[in-house]
Amino acid sequence: MASQYREEITSPSFTELRSLAFWAKMKGPEFYLIGGWAAWRLHGGLGSRDIDVVFPDEAILDMFLTQYYKVNGYEQYGGFASRRYRKRVIVRSEPVFVYIDAASFDDSPPFKGNADANLPFALLKEHSVVWDLGDATVRIPIPELLLLQKVKAFLDRNWDLDHLAIGPVDSAYLRSKIQKDTYDIHGIANVISDWELVRAIAETNGCWEIVETAFLRMGLR
Repeated sequence: MASQYREEITSPSFTELRSLAFWAKMKGPEFYLIGGWAAWRLHGGLGSRDIDVVFPDEAILDMFLTQYYKVNGYEQYGGFASRRYRKRVIVRSEPVFVYIDAASFDDSPPFKGNADANLPFALLKEHSVVWDLGDATVRIPIPELLLLQKVKAFLDRNWDLDHLAIGPVDSAYLRSKIQKDTYDIHGIANVISDWELVRAIAETNGCWEIVETAFLRMGLR
């Protein structure tokens, strides 16, 4: 797994993250950073290839989609309706893709396979802290919320593997993401200071039983 997150791969992604944060500072659309880079901020270790961002509303997200991507060399991929974008950069004479996945508070799908369990992105409003990147800042989830978000990603990807008809390339990609999720989950768990808050957030959103089962599966708690 570490070979997929070598410095020559993650460094361009972090550079793009700082560029995006500075653009947001100039333009005004506050955003939240979740996923791998938020996990890296909390526990160190491997960085990330993806930049996962959440905006407070659709209007700000639309401005981001129509302005930032176009002037910074990103292309849409994954289908017409996808909000996944990538940028091709050259590192040591080799092409490397930087990926941005964008969402808004309105995009809060439930746990796959359980429509009653969810972790709305709006939880970020009350459960986030500032990360100072030098010339700009972003907001990231507190460890307790990020842990739950990572568990949801882990479970959703496992559900896809078990229930979707996907080819070997996509299957290998999902397995690599699940492996990274597991790595981040254990790293974040080591810095959790309030396990009761983890449970309270999960219970409020109907997902504690699912999360607790995942914790046991991964040897946590």
